Parts: sequence; structure tokens; C-alpha cells
Amino acid sequence: MIVKYLFSHLKEFEKFKNDPKTAVITDIDGTISQIASKPDEAVVTPEMGNILTRLADKFKLVAVISGRPVRDAQKIVGVDNLLYVGSHGLEYMKNGKIHVEEEIERYVPIIKEVACKLEEEDSCNIEGVLFEDKGLCFSIHYRLCKEPEKAREIILDSLEDALKTTKNDNRCGNLKIKEGRKIVEIRPPIGYDKGTILEKITSENHVEKLVYFGDDITDNDAFSKLNQLKCENKLDGESVLVLSEEIPDYLKKNVSFFVEDVDEVHKFFKWLLND
Repeated sequence: MIVKYLFSHLKEFEKFKNDPKTAVITDIDGTISQIASKPDEAVVTPEMGNILTRLADKFKLVAVISGRPVRDAQKIVGVDNLLYVGSHGLEYMKNGKIHVEEEIERYVPIIKEVACKLEEEDSCNIEGVLFEDKGLCFSIHYRLCKEPEKAREIILDSLEDALKTTKNDNRCGNLKIKEGRKIVEIRPPIGYDKGTILEKITSENHVEKLVYFGDDITDNDAFSKLNQLKCENKLDGESVLVLSEEIPDYLKKNVSFFVEDVDEVHKFFKWLLND
């Protein structure tokens, strides 16, 4: 698949711009917020927040799908009339209420047990490593490490050992280990990801057209699902990849368009509003 620069092909997006039944769905970090050194330093600017508010007034659905806990996602974006999905689809907020499947919650104690074991490992006592309890998931960040790739290998090895030695190992063996941009994450062994939740919310909201923005490995599930839904004639849509030096080449296989950075995402959103 040839990946095209979005701003050289705006005519292909006129059909979305002029249809109020369009949905706009986006990740947060690296997409509508600059990547920060630490998770709690990420910021969605007031300008971006204002644009998202106006998009929600114009289009059928504007949603945020993030790896962050859903309350964290809402706090960072700060816009009330959006649909917020957190933890890569494991939870979502509707009318101010958080929805989590009971099946997911039963794995939380196991994940915390593995996480505690990992934090106690001397091998993970690396300068720059940050541990983050996300509630339904647990993340290990290594962006601040002097040798990120070496830190990644140590984290993955230590995590494998922690899974083996935790007393609930029968269930721990089924936990999912996923990677993102300078992050390793422990998740419940549930079939939820950005792709499955994209299908769910577009179906429930009767979405006919969709533009999806993402920048990370975890967004590939959404890219693939959107392509599948298009092939099945369930909706019309396009995925847009926000480029960075950290993106693996295979991410470009499931998208048709790209933009250079967060500023260009903002620029495109303004174009959708005729600004």
C-alpha cells in the first residue's frame, strides 16, 4: 500500500468534511498531544481542545481511544462532549460513567502481583525506568533510559521471570505483554484492543464514515480493523498515520495517508471545520 501525504490529497477527504455523519477518532499521545518524557507531563493544548469541541459539534461522533486510563484521558483532553475509551479498549466512559467488563476486572489483582514482583527485581533498577499502574493494565516506560533498547531487553526478560515465579502462574501465563513507543505493558488476556473497540463504537453509533488518527504500534489494530470494515462495506473511512522516528515500517502497510506531526493533525482538524 502506497502511503500518501494527506495534505497533497485533501480532495479525497472532502466526502468526510461535508458529511455530518462522519466520525473522527484519534489517539492522544503523539497524535493530539506531543510525546512527553513522562506520562504525567503530556498536554493537550487549549487550541487543540477547542478544535475537538467544535468537531464534536459538527460531526456524528468524535472519540478518543488511548492506552491511558479513561479518567486520565478525559483529564488530559479536557473536552466534555467526546467519547473516551481507555486502556486500549478495556474501558470507556459514557455519560460520565465508566464501563468495564467484569471479566476484565478479575485479572487486576494478578497483574498487580506480577507488577510488584517486577518492581522488586534488581535487574529492573535501571536509571530512567518508570513504572505506571494504570488500573486495568501496568506499564513500564523506558524512554528516559540512556540505552533504551538495552533497557527494553532487560525489562522483557525480567517480566518473563516474574510471570514464571508468581504464585498465580496458571492465570499469569495468559496475561498479554504488549509494546508501544518506549513502553512495555501487562494487560488482561481479553480480546479487547483498539480495533475491537473501534468496531464496537462505530456500530453502536451507526457511523457511516470515519477518519482515524494514530501514531503507535497499538494503533495498528485500529488500522487493520478499519480496512476490514471497509472491505465488508460496513463503513467508508481512512486511517492517517502521524509520523515519528520511532514508528516501525510495518505500520505503514495498513494506512493510506500520513501527516508529519501533531501540528499537522491540528491543521487537518481546522480544515475539516473550514478554518
